[in-house]
Amino acid sequence: MKPFWTGDVMEGESLFFVKNEDEMPKDSLLFTPKEILSVKSASGEILYNKGSDYVLSSERVLSLPEGSRIPFKTAEEMKPAPNSPQSIAECRDGKSYLFFGEGYVFHDLQVEVTYTHKDEWKFQVPVYSLDNLPKVKTKLMNKLPLKVVLFGDSISAGGNASGFTGAKPFMPPYGQLVVNELQKFYGSEITYKNHSVGGTASGWGLQSIKVVADEIPDLVILAFGMNDASGRVSPEQFITNIQKQMEAVREAQPDAEFILVATMTGNSEWTASAPDLYPIYRDELGTLCKDGVILADVTSIWIELLKRKSFASLTGNGVNHPNDFGHRIYAQVILSLLMELPTTNEH
Repeated sequence: MKPFWTGDVMEGESLFFVKNEDEMPKDSLLFTPKEILSVKSASGEILYNKGSDYVLSSERVLSLPEGSRIPFKTAEEMKPAPNSPQSIAECRDGKSYLFFGEGYVFHDLQVEVTYTHKDEWKFQVPVYSLDNLPKVKTKLMNKLPLKVVLFGDSISAGGNASGFTGAKPFMPPYGQLVVNELQKFYGSEITYKNHSVGGTASGWGLQSIKVVADEIPDLVILAFGMNDASGRVSPEQFITNIQKQMEAVREAQPDAEFILVATMTGNSEWTASAPDLYPIYRDELGTLCKDGVILADVTSIWIELLKRKSFASLTGNGVNHPNDFGHRIYAQVILSLLMELPTTNEH
């Protein structure tokens, strides 16, 4: 669970290989590798061999030679004809659909690469903010029981973490990763409830917030935005829904504190995604961050990742869910707010 932006070892970075025309199938790493330590199937069951299964074809690009055991898709398969199996409507090119699969379809096509690297992450990173959650901090620092409730859409419900879909290595979704790590780090007994429901947006969250308030939680993680953006919910309505959710919880539990999660971005080639709205939602959430409220800015991290990596390498379904690596990023962002961790390279 060490944040990927610290140290000089990247553990388990996911790749998804695509073949364009006459080129070898390829995908890009986030950093420039110094030494590749392992390339494994996302399940962890298959160890691939340098040379016969993969080659470092340029500074950050891994390619698959003829005869490689690593799976890949062609560019045409990533944009199948309308109404094709394992596809979703529709691609922004107006001609095709997008390759799509729930369960572990993408998981089975991805690999995880562990390597040492030469360069550092020079972009925005989360800042330790537990001081801004004083009641939660008091409980954690004194090893007192803590009740955490997660409330959001299908990403927070668990899609497509391998533990959620029933695939090896059965990694828990990000909410459980966060709780597990907090318990280990602080020694507090944490009661965790996840009331997230797939396909929901912040308006549904407001209508259903009583289930969260009834828990009398110490810490609430609110994580909407993906489906709001797909539904083109205005930023004003989105932030009103979130603010009213918080007010409803505090009516039942005045001491409740909050982490507001700014969502990953959807596949920019998918017409249901709204690339313009994700950062606006993030900025709106930031306006609520005071008096026991902090922001987990996954949006900014995700946007920077996509400048160096393919969306297919980060997604669990092709359009709007993270894979195991993505769930770990969610957890790393949240945990960095709650735990003091090293921020510089360790050689």
